[in-house]
Amino acid sequence: MNILKTPKAKMIVVLAVLALAAIVQFFSPALLVRATVIISFLIAFEYIFWRIRGVNSFWPSAGIISGLIIFLLADPAAPIELAIGATFLAVVGKQFIRLANAHIFNPAAFGLLAAGFLGLPITWWGVSWGYLPLALTILGAGYVSLFAIRQYKIVFSFLVVALVGSSLYIGHIIPAINQMLVGAFWFFALVMLPEPMTAAKLSKIRIFYGSLIALLPFTLSQLHFFPEPLLASLLVGNLAARIGDTKLNWGKE
Repeated sequence: MNILKTPKAKMIVVLAVLALAAIVQFFSPALLVRATVIISFLIAFEYIFWRIRGVNSFWPSAGIISGLIIFLLADPAAPIELAIGATFLAVVGKQFIRLANAHIFNPAAFGLLAAGFLGLPITWWGVSWGYLPLALTILGAGYVSLFAIRQYKIVFSFLVVALVGSSLYIGHIIPAINQMLVGAFWFFALVMLPEPMTAAKLSKIRIFYGSLIALLPFTLSQLHFFPEPLLASLLVGNLAARIGDTKLNWGKE
């Protein structure tokens, strides 16, 4: 089937393998139930809001991706109601907060951050428990983001600026490198940052986009306001990218 050859389908496979690996690692059937509930609710919300907006329904591959991300990042010990709330907010942000007829924010990041203000802990538990998720993320998500959707300008600029910024902040490059050798960092860099619908689309601002999001956590973490500064930085970058893409496209008209 052609659908299995799309970048979204490939990313679903990568995320599903990560989720399954986490479930097996922690040997918890409850986690399987939790993943099923989160993904099911997110898909249901997608279809409900499509009906409300009068949009023809289609296979919700992006919704499945968002559901898997929420499952892997939201604390599994938190009440399931908070995780379901994150799925609701993710779909609301995607379908109703729009500019130039397209959604602005990464849905999973928006839902998680908004639910974080309501008390949902964001622990990145499903991608941070060992070297296996680190390897799966780099190999699987790295292939999709760097080769299937060719977002290397965004990813490489983020990695370089993050390494330099961390080295200057900490005062030494070795601890900065060690901080980057965790699954959560690479999951953000290879799954969430280059998501094509909300990342910078114009080639000329992709390096700026990746660099901006690498720098923002150093500032936002000092505010002690956001429950997850990395996700907040992504959303700020999403907004900057959408405004930049829109204005530059207007300038061509």
